[in-house]
Amino acid sequence: MTDMIRKAEPADLPTIKTLYFRLFEQMAHYEPDYMQAAHQDEAFLHKVIAGEDHFTAFVYPSAGEIKGMAITQLQESPPYNCFVPLKCMYLMDLIVAADARGHGIGTALMDRVKMWAKEKRADYLELSVLSKNSLAEALYLREGFEAYSTSMRMKIN
Repeated sequence: MTDMIRKAEPADLPTIKTLYFRLFEQMAHYEPDYMQAAHQDEAFLHKVIAGEDHFTAFVYPSAGEIKGMAITQLQESPPYNCFVPLKCMYLMDLIVAADARGHGIGTALMDRVKMWAKEKRADYLELSVLSKNSLAEALYLREGFEAYSTSMRMKIN
């Protein structure tokens, strides 16, 4: 399935925008106090598709439609003496259309991201997932990710 995956092109922008809106709706469902349904910034998406600032977007086309996408960014370790200087392939977002879930598209996108990380000589992959998004967390655990740190919040009333 990874052979179907390709880099995003400008013509994919309308579908990418729709997938992002669905992602943000889902995130708002999980964390309504902190997140809201919204459209992703189009200037940011143009930058990602153009490959600026070490971004890359992959899409999974099927029957003439984009059914999933993954956005990555190659990053360096923070400039603190305590960090080992390494290259990280950060998985910004992975989105599969609701009508295409359960068919291995998320796994195929993860496999392509892993290949991309190796091609770019990244030392490791990293991502963040909302703690209430158990389906995504289960995918990432199956793919070999493990918890590294925990972010915590407290709402001030």
